[in-house]
Amino acid sequence: MLKAVSIMRPRYLSSFLWLLLLYALIILALLGTGEEKFAQLHLVMDTTNATLSLLLAVFLLGEQYAIQTNVRSYLAIGFGLAAATELLHALIGIEWIGWFSWIAVNSETLRPATWPPSTYLLPLSLAWTFWLMRRNSALRPAVFAAGIVLLTVGLFVLSFMLPRYVDTGILGIQRPTQAPLLLLWAGVIAMYWRERRAHPLYEGLALMGVLLFLSDLCMLYSTSPHEEFAMMAHAGKAIAYTLLHIIQMRIAAEDSRGRNTAEAALRQSEDRLRTIFETEPECVKVIDRNGQLLEMNTAGLAILEADSLEKVRQHALLNFILPEYRAPFAALHKRVMSGESGFLEFEVTGLRGTRRWLETHAAPMRDATGKVAMLLGITRDITERKKAEEQIYNLAFYDPLTGLPNRRLLKDRLGQILAISKRSGRYGALMFMDMDNFKPLNDTHGHDIGDLLLIEVARRITSCVREVDTVARFGGDEFVVVMLGELDIDETGTIAQTGIVAEKIRITLAEPYLLKIQQKGKAETTVEYHCSASIGVVVFNSETSQDDIIKWADMAMYQAKDDGRNLIRFFGLKD
Repeated sequence: MLKAVSIMRPRYLSSFLWLLLLYALIILALLGTGEEKFAQLHLVMDTTNATLSLLLAVFLLGEQYAIQTNVRSYLAIGFGLAAATELLHALIGIEWIGWFSWIAVNSETLRPATWPPSTYLLPLSLAWTFWLMRRNSALRPAVFAAGIVLLTVGLFVLSFMLPRYVDTGILGIQRPTQAPLLLLWAGVIAMYWRERRAHPLYEGLALMGVLLFLSDLCMLYSTSPHEEFAMMAHAGKAIAYTLLHIIQMRIAAEDSRGRNTAEAALRQSEDRLRTIFETEPECVKVIDRNGQLLEMNTAGLAILEADSLEKVRQHALLNFILPEYRAPFAALHKRVMSGESGFLEFEVTGLRGTRRWLETHAAPMRDATGKVAMLLGITRDITERKKAEEQIYNLAFYDPLTGLPNRRLLKDRLGQILAISKRSGRYGALMFMDMDNFKPLNDTHGHDIGDLLLIEVARRITSCVREVDTVARFGGDEFVVVMLGELDIDETGTIAQTGIVAEKIRITLAEPYLLKIQQKGKAETTVEYHCSASIGVVVFNSETSQDDIIKWADMAMYQAKDDGRNLIRFFGLKD
């Protein structure tokens, strides 16, 4: 409640009261001075008031404080044309000679005729401005100006349509017109006073209106253009315009302080954001609609191994991205520019050649109109995470000793081969091999030497088959080879082709193994060991299950061992 009361309290009441006091002192000073004492002062006051009104119009156009659209222009036009009519009223009072002597001759007629426009135009323009403002009208200032000009002309015409008043001089026209003028000013004061919370200028207009109301009230008692009440009226108008000038200057000063405070706050905010931007441990970047890099923080430059933003721009951001990820990155940029957010994992190569995995989250940045103008990307280095994921994957699907697929991955590959066999109609083949005479090596020289032999076995088997074939360690000293590729659609042809590969593997595995032993504190020694493999082979098509394929190949392998080892046996075929 206290806050509401403080908002309603007039902001410029003290300035108004001081000037009202000054006006009261002037009135007291002018009382009892007699008639016809101020002929020259009258002209000076008319000219001064016209100048003050014109300056108000100029200042209104020059100041840029926040106010409703076009209202500033409406007010400037009203004060400007009011100043013109007041100046015209003042000029008629000059003793013209020469070409303009006709003005002096007809001054008794012209001077009263200029009185209504010079007094009514300002309150009427203020009332019209208020009416347009309350309706949020978009009336163009030029149309408003034309309307005020027509209103001025209408007031002149109305003045000449009152001959009974014109005939009696200026007092004859001003007195019957003062009462409506006072009512008009009362309405204008009430209108702008109600709107004083919308903008301080409206309070100024209301307070100015109070002084002008008092000024015109003095004119009601005037009996001569140059006597004391007329001077009171002109002095009141000058004080009213001065009050609005003071209020305008205070508003300008307050707005200036407000702008300075806002600018300082904005600078502090920008500094804080810049500090956050630069110290953020993740890469933060801003990219325009054309894909050009606008901003990148220190963390981002470090990822790209660049010393400055200019180096990144010279190299072009897209060139850091590995070729296979450039199209997805461009698609992400396009999606964000359409107003969506996006996510992408990709690899980059820094200026020093370091490859990194990155994860970026991108969102649109909009301009003041709400249109997407830029992309904001938050990017983190996920290289270590990718390595960890790869390690987890390898542990899950690869044998840690030999690097070959393990039993789990073997089953996955075998399932794929069965699906391919079903589509192509070709046969597949699986070789199951177990190393002969492997256990004595472990018992004699230890498991480390046994591991060296298994690694060499894996290398030899892999060298005997194609890249499309799968070589897996099934467990212990057991290995499996799965073949499809170029095998035949005929079972007999497939058996022949598989037999050739199996024989090549058997011969290769039977060659001597030279295993180097490096024991701590001792010289390196080489152990020569002879070891062979018993190989069981099964030829299959898509109608065979995985379990049967492995079981049959295992049975064929044991048949080879039973027949003397270092042999190849096909399941279902007799020797």
